[in-house]
Amino acid sequence: MFNLSVKNLILFAQERSLATSAALLKPLKSSSSSPSSSPLIDCLVESLDLPLESAVSISQKLGAHRNGVERADSVIGFLRSFGFGKAQIAKLVTNGPSLLLSNVESTLKPKLEYIRGVGLSDSILIKTIAGNSRFFTRSLDSYYKPQIDFLKKYLRSSDGLDIAIKRCSWLLTSNHKYALEPNIDLLIREGVRSEDVSYLMVCQPSALVMNVEKMASSVKALKSFGMEASSSNFIHGLRVMSSMKESTRNKKVENFKSLGWSQEECRSMFARCPLCLAFSEKKIRRTVDFYLNTASIAREVIVRQPLLLQFSVDKRLRPRHNVITFLSSMGLLKRDKPVVTPFRLTEELFVKRYVMKHAEQVPHLMEIYKGSAPAQVSI
Repeated sequence: MFNLSVKNLILFAQERSLATSAALLKPLKSSSSSPSSSPLIDCLVESLDLPLESAVSISQKLGAHRNGVERADSVIGFLRSFGFGKAQIAKLVTNGPSLLLSNVESTLKPKLEYIRGVGLSDSILIKTIAGNSRFFTRSLDSYYKPQIDFLKKYLRSSDGLDIAIKRCSWLLTSNHKYALEPNIDLLIREGVRSEDVSYLMVCQPSALVMNVEKMASSVKALKSFGMEASSSNFIHGLRVMSSMKESTRNKKVENFKSLGWSQEECRSMFARCPLCLAFSEKKIRRTVDFYLNTASIAREVIVRQPLLLQFSVDKRLRPRHNVITFLSSMGLLKRDKPVVTPFRLTEELFVKRYVMKHAEQVPHLMEIYKGSAPAQVSI
């Protein structure tokens, strides 16, 4: 009995010793296989200044790859040589880790060289790609070449392509078959000229990639204002309409009505100058108040010449009004021209006709114009 107990005690002690040794060795083994240290992780941290946590996450998403480190190093080196900065590459590989496994010669280089070859500047191309991690996942032959060919139908110069994509990178990265082409087809069917579509694509390309239903609604609204699709103002109206909600548009029309405009006058004014509907309600009220109560210009004049609403009260209208008022009080100004003419002139012409012309009689007229002298007649 005693011998059996001793034997059991010895066996128990041996088992406990083995268990303790295993427990002590376990963390050492875990430490040696920690994912926080690998050639790929080191490459990401050192080459792109990525935080260790991000580098580990990217490495885990890529998994084991026979040439992972070599591919990653090649991709990063190529992008750096093309002009991408560390932060831009880091963003690309964080959002799309598979980019690091791409073949530079057969996948990345041909796409960049083709798009550079059609005239898109490196700075715009890099900015476009840096904001879209899916850029390199699309095929050159089945996506980018057809996309560029479609854009070139309307953007007939490399400068136009550069400006348009700078203003809206979706022209390059959003398949033209889903929004761009249907919207253009809609405009052409409604009677918009091809050259006006080209103008819109350069000046406000975002309007052409909006939802097709919204485009149809905008066209319908423009026609309700009495605008002809074939007129050049139609595209300017579309630029305004596409940038605001219907509720916002209706609110601005009501603002004009509160100032005395009729529905028909609103329609007529917008057809002449679509931009007037883009101004803030506060600006409209302040500008109209100046014309009616300070410059004594009839509301009907503004309705016929809505372009007057674009001018700044403080920077343009009031300084010019001070000069005109002073000259009139001195008897130096003939009232043989419409009262709004001084407000419509360019800066150069206004100074020439109304300031420099009377410099001898009124030496301090420029000071009055600049606001550094009182616009009053000395007695």
